[in-house]
Amino acid sequence: MQNEQKISTVHWLGGERFLSGLKRVNCFCGGYGSGKTEVAINFAIHLAVAGNHVRVADLDVVNAYFRSREVRTELQEYGIDVLIPGENLINTDLPIIQPEIKGAVEHPDGLVVLDLGGDPAGARATASFAEAIPADDYSGFFVLNSRRPFADTPKQVEKLMAEIGRAAGLDVTGIVVNSHLINETAPDTIEEGIRLAETVSRETDVGIAFVVVERRLLKEFDAVGCRYPVMVLDRHLLKPWESADKLGKDKFKL
Repeated sequence: MQNEQKISTVHWLGGERFLSGLKRVNCFCGGYGSGKTEVAINFAIHLAVAGNHVRVADLDVVNAYFRSREVRTELQEYGIDVLIPGENLINTDLPIIQPEIKGAVEHPDGLVVLDLGGDPAGARATASFAEAIPADDYSGFFVLNSRRPFADTPKQVEKLMAEIGRAAGLDVTGIVVNSHLINETAPDTIEEGIRLAETVSRETDVGIAFVVVERRLLKEFDAVGCRYPVMVLDRHLLKPWESADKLGKDKFKL
């Protein structure tokens, strides 16, 4: 690593294991419903709270739901630089990659978090500047939710990982276990995801980077005894049909 990075022990358990391999550029990809954007947002916030300079880029140009651009105001309050299309393009799916995003990837200072598209088609936007991403200072995280269709068997997961990696022009370097059923998630749900990820890891030689556990489950899930680093997750995204009622239409000035 070119810079000394910091990590918050409040938001991580076993985080020192993860810190030893933390890279400057961190890409998050995954299939529909994997929760990759929520994971990317939490990842960025945790790093910012620990005192790091963080930039977030939203590259999801296909899926209209659950985008980090929808919470950009909150991210900015944490001191995070948010790189998104102009205001007139916020709700479009145009594959536009701004020079600022490529510049952030090439800049040697701070940490970069990239939220890639949720399928091979969405990941293609990244291929336009994949060569600018430093091969020795980036991590490509595949977010796995074993409770989603087409991601509940090792073969399905391996196929999706390979397809997204090829489309983005990047290698997947680590698996993030994010198995959940939103409000119905139980400790068994997480353990199931870990078992699936371990099988995929053995067959692909891609290691498990960390496990995601929602904060409300910390007392039920044995996070301290988990054999992998645990990132504590707080929900920042609401479903589209919840946003207007719970946040107000002017909350994020879309």
